Amino acid sequence: MDAANENTAPLQGLKVVEIGVAMAGPFCAMILGDYGADVIKLERTGVGDDSRSWSPYFHDSLSYYYAAANRNKRSVAIDLKTPQGAAIARRLCEQADVVVSNYRLGALDRAGLDYESLSKVNPRLIYCAISGFGAIGPLAAEPANDLFMQAYSGGMSITGEPGGGPVKMGMSVADVGAGMFATIGVLMALQVRHLTGRGQRVDASLLEGQMAMLTQFFTRYFSNGEVPGPSGSGALTSPTYRAFQGSDDWIVISAFNQRMWRGLCAALEKPEWTDDPRFIDPALRADNRVLLSGLIADVMKSRPTDQWESILKAHDVPCSPVNTIDKVVVQPQVLAAQMIQHVELSGLGMMSMPGLPIKFSDTPGSIRLAPPRLGEHTRIVLQQAGYSADAIEQMASTGAIEFDHGWASAISPTPATQPQTGTP
Repeated sequence: MDAANENTAPLQGLKVVEIGVAMAGPFCAMILGDYGADVIKLERTGVGDDSRSWSPYFHDSLSYYYAAANRNKRSVAIDLKTPQGAAIARRLCEQADVVVSNYRLGALDRAGLDYESLSKVNPRLIYCAISGFGAIGPLAAEPANDLFMQAYSGGMSITGEPGGGPVKMGMSVADVGAGMFATIGVLMALQVRHLTGRGQRVDASLLEGQMAMLTQFFTRYFSNGEVPGPSGSGALTSPTYRAFQGSDDWIVISAFNQRMWRGLCAALEKPEWTDDPRFIDPALRADNRVLLSGLIADVMKSRPTDQWESILKAHDVPCSPVNTIDKVVVQPQVLAAQMIQHVELSGLGMMSMPGLPIKFSDTPGSIRLAPPRLGEHTRIVLQQAGYSADAIEQMASTGAIEFDHGWASAISPTPATQPQTGTP
């Protein structure tokens, strides 16, 4: 784990309670935890976060999906359906700076965990609610997941090869995007609280996040009325900004200005193309994109990608092999950026995972805690919240809380409280 000094992290001292499952809410809370916040994750007794049961597993115990969004957190196993469990959750939230949830809108109200109730006791509370469609509108109460929202938002309509069927983006872009926008919202609300002393509710959603990320496609549509479609591996109109197949593998070329176009012609040993009236400027190359793409593709098939990479770079043409995940994790640049970190799982051994994406010169984040076992920190968190040892034992005897249930549930749980967002 990173040896950075926890006391100098940007969010050191911030207390966060997460009531979330799957990716969007947990990803937001994990980012806050990565940069110093004390994140307490409230999980259901017995099963925990739904994603604990999603295979495959590290060392046959810890779900890869759960691990991806739950480092730097402390797990408290609690039954929100019991009066005692709901009261514990309220106390933790009333002592927090931030609450992050991606449960269905209104689902936490029955336990008194809605913003209005909590803010009366803790007016400095920042309450971040991540939903599928947003807090208002006819679909506000409807659940959504990543695949659903990639389709609904229009993202799938522009993904894939021209003439082909719709294609899901490989990453969970709607879930992760919502988590990132939620994080930004929390940080802005913290700045407002710094100025006013008061917290507020922050709403982020999969739909609104996807529309923001698709901004160029919506503005394009509004500018000319043309409905954008899929563009394969590159830009919709540019034949020199896409992937081409070498004799052994694929490589991306991103020649997007006249200087790069001339360099590409030289690299392909086709200097006559620079003066060809069909290709002389970007607009004409776009008009003749099918022809030009085919001509470039024919040349690219003549050499392996490593040779093309050297030749293209020698002519100042941006390019990259299309790396598979196993090739990415050994890249010298990736290792130099400390983007592969090794985390010790108590009793299980080591696990590798991506590092922190934002670097600070003076206040770095760090991976301080491995993804927790279910209920691993129930006892210590409740002690710190002011509960006596006897009270904690009494609540455990009634099933309101649970101590260290273990790494994973082998049974796929049926949610007691329906989450708003999430994707396996």
